[in-house]
Amino acid sequence: MLLPAAWAGAQHAYSAKMQVPPSGNYVLNNVEDINTQYLDYCAVPYNNGIMFTSARGGKRVFVCDQDLVTGRYSDLYFAKEDAEGRFFSPDMVRGGINGKYHDGAPTFTPDGKTMIFSRNSGAGPNTLGVIDLKTYTSKWEDGKWEDVQALPFNNDNYSTCHPTLTADGKILFFSSNRPGGYGGMDIYAVTKDGDKWGVPVNLGPNVNSNGDEIFPFVTASNTLYFSSDGKQGMGGLDVFSVMMIGMEASQSLRLPAPINSAHDDFAFTSDKTEFKGYLTSDRPGGKGQDDIYHWDFNGVRPVLASVCVVDKVTGARIDDAELKIRPAEGSTWGYNDNQYSPEQEYVVLYTEGFSVKGPISKSCEVKVPVVPGENYYIEVSKDGYQPVRLLVTSTEMMATAEYLVPIEAPRAVTFTGVVRNRATDSPLEGSTVRILNKCTNKVEEYSTSSNGSFTFPLDCRCEYEVLAQKSGFAKHEKLWKTGEINCDDKGTTISMYLSPEAPAKVERAELEVGTVIELENVYYDYNKFFIRKDAAVDLDHVVELMKKYPTLEIELGSHTDARGSDQYNEWLSQQRAEAAVKYIVSKGIAKRRLTARGYGETQLTNHCANGVECDDATHEQNRRTEIKITRLEEKGVRY
Repeated sequence: MLLPAAWAGAQHAYSAKMQVPPSGNYVLNNVEDINTQYLDYCAVPYNNGIMFTSARGGKRVFVCDQDLVTGRYSDLYFAKEDAEGRFFSPDMVRGGINGKYHDGAPTFTPDGKTMIFSRNSGAGPNTLGVIDLKTYTSKWEDGKWEDVQALPFNNDNYSTCHPTLTADGKILFFSSNRPGGYGGMDIYAVTKDGDKWGVPVNLGPNVNSNGDEIFPFVTASNTLYFSSDGKQGMGGLDVFSVMMIGMEASQSLRLPAPINSAHDDFAFTSDKTEFKGYLTSDRPGGKGQDDIYHWDFNGVRPVLASVCVVDKVTGARIDDAELKIRPAEGSTWGYNDNQYSPEQEYVVLYTEGFSVKGPISKSCEVKVPVVPGENYYIEVSKDGYQPVRLLVTSTEMMATAEYLVPIEAPRAVTFTGVVRNRATDSPLEGSTVRILNKCTNKVEEYSTSSNGSFTFPLDCRCEYEVLAQKSGFAKHEKLWKTGEINCDDKGTTISMYLSPEAPAKVERAELEVGTVIELENVYYDYNKFFIRKDAAVDLDHVVELMKKYPTLEIELGSHTDARGSDQYNEWLSQQRAEAAVKYIVSKGIAKRRLTARGYGETQLTNHCANGVECDDATHEQNRRTEIKITRLEEKGVRY
């Protein structure tokens, strides 16, 4: 594999990350006519055949000059293809193209008379003792490649390699570890005006990562393919694609299996039709170390859609929203590792390349590759606006030059609530009501009047988490879901019922090993496991106790109600317990003194088991956080 010397030693040091089922759109075959036991890679269609890179020649100069990984140097070869798709025996490319060290990874100008390729620097080791790769041109003269010239943007202290030209010959993409990139090797682009080259530009985070991006190849339709070990992949180097507008890249897509595997997959190239081409891989079953594979594509190619977020009322473009776009279930592109579930949305891993997190730049002109015939989820959020979640078809996204996602600010109505004693139905004065606006994540707190009521302005169609509590009563939590609020009404009323509670399990009792204490003031957002900033009153008290008594060690257990699956509740309770432990550790308590335990719904305190209908307040009695004393040597300690 033609790589910078500093990087090449790690070329096969990857392990599998995931297994992804084949898409069925690609057929992959080993090109047995070409491959050998040595490195054979980077096949590019050229002149009714392929030009490729290979270490088969075993060209040796001096032992100290040999490639430290393979012991052999790579040269360029050409193999002509017959009408049946078979290749004649390859010949080493003639002329001055194959030099002392590595030569390979070619690309050609539109007329086919100029080659741009990679070669180890003839100047020898740089200041770091590394023989870097540089990019050179060569002219086709009298039946051979001559007049090798270095390009002006090479540098003796870093690599510039793996060139690929656009069909018009005006933009050259290449890989380089020059300073100022995102990771090790990044992909850059440079324009050509006449005989003059411009200044290389980094393609940015849609392409580059904190890992290595190498072996770019651009097609006639300006789709740029490249390999990366720094993006979410299947293992080793994986092939990704972006759609280019000039030197601006769309969001990236990871190609499916069988193109990608748990091994190194790179040097993806295609012919002019873009429905067949070549790939290099070191996957098992090949003839040598790196082998060349031929691929055929029988599916539908992605096209570029433009997405914009706008104000529904004014039509103004919104440039600081957060936009997430991902393929719906069953997509063969950008395969999602987790099955989508609205109830477990926060554990879904958005496939890389479909999520635009943070501000949307350039007046919300977001370029997204979409596959005709497939569906996509679009989610938009912005402070002061109602969140939007849509399921759209690729046809809808491509029907206009720019697909608009309208969002609107909430409309306010007056909300009135009453807190009552469940046993007597009488109003409870002085109850505390906390209301979390799920649109803004802001919490408001109110105290009920003599008739048990409270009022506040309500944003229509947002979701709210309402919590009412009063000393001597079990707290009551209620979730208002989007759509339950009718903004055409003059107002709306909700009743919250608090049940008188029995004395606490431990009321300032002396603590000893085995004592269990329920924490009354530890709150989590609905169906989430992070602790709200306003909701860790009892945990702060636990922190003070553990600071005061250095031998105190505890198990922190979390319990859920019976709603939801047993497996999910066990997972959620474990995450909540670990979040509470993390909170305590953040206050300066050693983690070794704490144990997190999620019990799920295995220790219900009442009859509300699976299949039993109960109201929110009764279910809530089972949602609790407890501490259990596991070690305590001090005497007379009280909670």
